[in-house]
Amino acid sequence: MDRRPRPNRVARFARWSEDIVTSPRAPIATLLVIVIALYFLPPLGIPAERVSDVHFLIGVTTLLLVYLLEHNEHRDTTAIHVKLDEILDALRADRRKVGIEELSSDKIKDIRDAEREEIASS
Repeated sequence: MDRRPRPNRVARFARWSEDIVTSPRAPIATLLVIVIALYFLPPLGIPAERVSDVHFLIGVTTLLLVYLLEHNEHRDTTAIHVKLDEILDALRADRRKVGIEELSSDKIKDIRDAEREEIASS
């Protein structure tokens, strides 16, 4: 029996939209919409205000896609960190490195520099 928690609606929507956005057909569909909006709407008698509405819609869609991609990237990165922490624990490696991603950039650089010095001195 599968005991994994069921993702909420927002997470399911984010995954569904990620599948659509990352499909091989997505760039072709996007280019088609842009071509239709820029070249076919004005000659068909669509007012210029409507064409600018299409530009606004494209901008809003782009912003939404940025948020969706960032959400999915954050989820994937968090999962990778959990897996790496598990590997470090299983290898009985230096436990101080588990959860290092939570530290500030300066502290991470200090740890990296200390590791490099330790390797160089061995």
